[in-house]
Amino acid sequence: MSRAPRSSELLRVFRHLAPELAPYRSHVLGAALCTLGVTAMQLLTPWPVKLVFDAVLMPQPGTLAWLERLGIDVTNQLMPLIASTILITAVLLGLFSYGQSTLAAGVGQKVVARIRYRVYAHLQRLPLSFHESTATGDLLARLTGDIRIMRELLVNAGIFIVDRSIAVVAMLVIMALMNWQLTLIALAIVPLLAITVVRRSDQIKSATRKQRRRESEITQRLHEKLTAISLVQSFVRESYEEERFAAQNNSSARAALVTTRLEANMDRLVQVLLAAGTTAVIWFGVGHVQSGNITPGDLLVFSAYLAGLYKPVRKLAAVTGRLAKATASGERIIAVLETEPAIRDLPDAIEAPPFRGEIALREVVFGYGRDETVLRDASVRIAAGEMVALMGSSGAGKSTIASLLFRFYEPAAGSVEIDGLDIRRYQLASLRRQIAVVPQNALLFNTSIRENIAYGRPNATDADIEAAARAAGVTAFVHGLRNGYDTIVGERGDGLSGGQRQRICIARALVQRTPIILFDEPTSGLDRATRNALMANLPDIVAGRTCLLITHDPELAAIAPRVLRLAHSRLEDVQPGELDNVAVLSARAGGL
Repeated sequence: MSRAPRSSELLRVFRHLAPELAPYRSHVLGAALCTLGVTAMQLLTPWPVKLVFDAVLMPQPGTLAWLERLGIDVTNQLMPLIASTILITAVLLGLFSYGQSTLAAGVGQKVVARIRYRVYAHLQRLPLSFHESTATGDLLARLTGDIRIMRELLVNAGIFIVDRSIAVVAMLVIMALMNWQLTLIALAIVPLLAITVVRRSDQIKSATRKQRRRESEITQRLHEKLTAISLVQSFVRESYEEERFAAQNNSSARAALVTTRLEANMDRLVQVLLAAGTTAVIWFGVGHVQSGNITPGDLLVFSAYLAGLYKPVRKLAAVTGRLAKATASGERIIAVLETEPAIRDLPDAIEAPPFRGEIALREVVFGYGRDETVLRDASVRIAAGEMVALMGSSGAGKSTIASLLFRFYEPAAGSVEIDGLDIRRYQLASLRRQIAVVPQNALLFNTSIRENIAYGRPNATDADIEAAARAAGVTAFVHGLRNGYDTIVGERGDGLSGGQRQRICIARALVQRTPIILFDEPTSGLDRATRNALMANLPDIVAGRTCLLITHDPELAAIAPRVLRLAHSRLEDVQPGELDNVAVLSARAGGL
């Protein structure tokens, strides 16, 4: 059997996420007041019917005397009064229930939105190492399904527990005052109910964790395969993927069915126990009526309260199951929120001033794994405004140097400096704002060409965008599109060719006007004419900026006044006459 859930788990989840309720205190208070109104009306509901039995159908001397002392004419006034009370109670109960449900639902939706934003914002700041080791589908499942389930814990279940707790206490007090013996009989099944609910909720929580894992795996597979649908179709693997998805889908369905069966089983056991308790109360209650200890109306009220007492107990079993689900989902959300960014601003970090652009690596040591060293004692100085090409075989660590400049990763030893200061001394945002990059994989967003170019500089004017587009060769194709710069490029830019995407990425970097610009294989995907145009214009485009040109292409590297070679985890200058030899060595190492 699974480990019993602890109250500390619920408290841990609630402690992390309850602050999101703070802005909606007035709505929560309103829902709580409506809840009290619902409870009061439910307590009042059976009493008019009691009067029908004890004062009209089977008149009881004590009841008649009490009504006469209040000046009520039992013959002419009582039934209109009872009918009016029933109607008014029903109307008020409906109003309070409406207020309770609408306020609670509104708070629930807003809290879910706030939590989703909080998790998304936190994910934005987690390092690349986290995103590279975590399945995107799993993160999507946490941002959608898990957060939606959390609403049960923060709002719905919370209001229900408060509401029913007040109602149960009030009912028990009234029932004890009416007949304490019958009250004890009604409470006799509570220990069995508690044991049943606790044991079953443990199993439900364990099953829910497994179910959520299976659903996350499905989301990950859908994300992975749908984003690579062209590859699937190219290799004619549709049937294979359908079979694998069917297996995962069936596994998820079985996990969900286990949870459903556990919930249904708990509900069945609770119903049997409640029926046993009700039978015992009615059995002994009839005897008390026959002996004159209580009136028929009292037994009716007692039975109504008993149903009101047992109904929330039965519902509490279902709520407990949902709480178990919400706790499991909450733990998955908290696991993200408690993941601390490995790279963050130091306490004494300063706002980076406008960079001149001098870059220096001083005995940098770095590796992605414990036994993998990509850079070993790598040292180099690049002067401000200098254009430098970086060559080397695939996997040698060329792109790693770009990642270190952005502080996506930290060196294990040594330092990376800009303008003579370790970049760890700068605030991250102010550092990254002054470095532009053209990535090897042309990454675009599903928006217009204009917005993609201006992504790193939202205040760029149309003239700025068009100037960058001309320099990158975007104008060669953009005017041929129906909507020009307002053309939507599609998801990941799939509405464009690879070369067109690459040119937009180059324009996006150029429009930023940063003192440092990095090109990671900028000619990949470009046709010969565009490649030649870029090579001819690039020195003028980056004039005055520090430019690091990462490439395997010796022709492209040749336009840089200085070439660096990364080999054996170290950096070294290449003399112009040695450039062809570097290209040959890179090709032999698998770089070309």
